[in-house]
Amino acid sequence: MLLKDRIISSFSELNSSEKDSYLSKLRYQSINLFKKNGFPSSKNEEWRETNINSILNQDYKIFSKRKKNLEYQKIEKMVFLKEKNSFILVFIDGEYNFYLSHKYNNKKKNIILSNISSQKEEKIKKFYGKLLRKYDAFNSLNTIFSNDGGYIYIPNNVYLKNPIEILHIYTGVESKILLNPRNLIIVGKSSKVKIIEHHKSLKKNLLFSNSVSEIYAFDNSEIEYYKIQDDIKGDNLIDNTFIQQNLYSKCSVHTFSFQGNFIRNNLNFYSNGENTSSSLYGISLLSGKQLIDHHTLIDHLYSNSYSFQLYKSILLEKSKNIFNGKIFVEKGIKGINAFQKSNNILLSDEADIYAKPQLEIFSDEVKCSHSCTIGSFQESDLFYFQSRGIPEKEGKVLLLLSILEEVLKPINILKLKNIISNKIKKKLGIYL
Repeated sequence: MLLKDRIISSFSELNSSEKDSYLSKLRYQSINLFKKNGFPSSKNEEWRETNINSILNQDYKIFSKRKKNLEYQKIEKMVFLKEKNSFILVFIDGEYNFYLSHKYNNKKKNIILSNISSQKEEKIKKFYGKLLRKYDAFNSLNTIFSNDGGYIYIPNNVYLKNPIEILHIYTGVESKILLNPRNLIIVGKSSKVKIIEHHKSLKKNLLFSNSVSEIYAFDNSEIEYYKIQDDIKGDNLIDNTFIQQNLYSKCSVHTFSFQGNFIRNNLNFYSNGENTSSSLYGISLLSGKQLIDHHTLIDHLYSNSYSFQLYKSILLEKSKNIFNGKIFVEKGIKGINAFQKSNNILLSDEADIYAKPQLEIFSDEVKCSHSCTIGSFQESDLFYFQSRGIPEKEGKVLLLLSILEEVLKPINILKLKNIISNKIKKKLGIYL
């Protein structure tokens, strides 16, 4: 059975005991939208260069029936930051694990680090599903089938020094399964937080993770979000992230894609007040037949705002990278400074890169620009290293690291920066 048929046949298995609740109404609205619109085809401009048949032509299970518990000793090896006061939310095969998660329990500050399903509907319905502004098949699927996810609430005037880590573990107990993790993150006025989200597969089983994150940054808040897409082997991942920024808020998202059969990142920023700052950074390091597709949208809805996008990729063997960056400036908006840059290194004649900047500017008093480069090694640079006694392979690794340093430099968590640098060195050392 193809995925679409499996999905439609699964609608009858959904729990309909609370049809009048907000979440149930949202779920049934999404069901009707999916029945009407279905999946995108290659004729859809947003999916023209991305062949999703490898996902759609599979018969994924929708509901997991086999559970696997992991001991903390195994989880600890997968955690990036192991400080005593670390905050960790652990999800195993899409389900929140209360016992393996390290939650913040300082009631004085009213911080909540938990899961969505444990929250009262009245608390979350003001935010849940509100940023999904237009139809997308995978957003609808997540809304229909998601039964849990990470919930982070940071009240006003809180500076959280230690990062929050969200760890998704796929055990491989069941192959060909569709998971729908979801995050709802709310950061109050004048608060600061760093969040790391990463995925780990224990077995090379075909899995489809369809993730949605809704993030709210209130006035003067600061959010640093780090997405590490590694150790997911033959898995497929679609990540839809939506960020709404209020007055004077600063948000940065750093995406590091090093391994995965098919990864699509849809990153959407919406300004909801003047003087917002939005920064997007990304590194893709691909080999084999891996495909990474970055689609970004920055919608400048208010004046005097800044956005910056910097994505770099290194492609080996038959890998493929797509970068589609959109900048919108609405009519009557002034004082926008927006820039995007895509730099790409092809180390194989069979590797492919598609870069498509899109600027839709409906105002004159703005400054918006973009650039894109595609190239390979410069023989003169390699000769420089060899003339100083550095072997060719080491010279290539050093040269590529120097190219990526511009993206690594803004990482404000030293230990995480070292981890990512070591992952890059290891993969380059294997394939060069």
